[in-house]
Amino acid sequence: MKKLFIIFLFTFLSFAVSAQVSIAPTTVFTDANGIATLYVTNPSDIPQEVNIGFIFGYPGNDAAGNLVMIYEDSEMESKFGLGERLRAFPRTFILGPNQQQTVRLQVRPDRTLPSGMYFTRVKVSSSAQTPDIGQTSNDEVTTKVNFRFEQVIAAFHKNGNVETGLHIGDLQTSLTDNKLRAVIPFQTLGNAPYLGSVYAVLKDGNAQIIAQQQQTMALYFDGLKAVELELPESFHEGTYTLELEMETKRSDIPSSDLVQASPIRKTVQIELK
Repeated sequence: MKKLFIIFLFTFLSFAVSAQVSIAPTTVFTDANGIATLYVTNPSDIPQEVNIGFIFGYPGNDAAGNLVMIYEDSEMESKFGLGERLRAFPRTFILGPNQQQTVRLQVRPDRTLPSGMYFTRVKVSSSAQTPDIGQTSNDEVTTKVNFRFEQVIAAFHKNGNVETGLHIGDLQTSLTDNKLRAVIPFQTLGNAPYLGSVYAVLKDGNAQIIAQQQQTMALYFDGLKAVELELPESFHEGTYTLELEMETKRSDIPSSDLVQASPIRKTVQIELK
């Protein structure tokens, strides 16, 4: 009689956690020679099968200013994608327990392309090499559990002179459940995405700070950007000042990699009821 080994959910999850590798940096920029370095680390005690792939995509925004990922945009891919010019060495490998693999990314030059920032996304897939669960014999059936994780990060390549900037339109604000939502219409300028941060500060009539928020952002093409501020329970109706500042600075990306632009500041008076 054959026996079927039943694996409980918590066992599945324990393998899932051990199957994930870590990658650094979380955003990749090639150097002047079109080369970048990615480090893949296996923090577990189980060997990992790792595959490096590429997929064109970029963060966008929906009609409400919420972040959405866009992966099917053939028009923008033909203009800004790296396509098959970007390669990884090695592309597949086995990573032992507590080991690190250096992956070289290289963009083949193309002098026919206009100046600008070209981009894609690097997809790092990993799965653990796990032994069969249970002891096997002639009259037993065992179950093998294998999870595959995918981590996706942005990769950029500067070609020639690059510049960036934003044009900000009139803000739209709304108040719901003590949350102030500001939707910022914007137009991207230059030939590179705007990578940076937005700072929002709400002040009362006495110039006292009521709420503040900071977000990183990656704005590739024209759209809407939403920022939410959590208001205190003591909030009351009245006239307030909302101050916004956008700048090409992020704590997770070195300034030398970011395309720099002058800070953008906008101040509006709003009535909150």
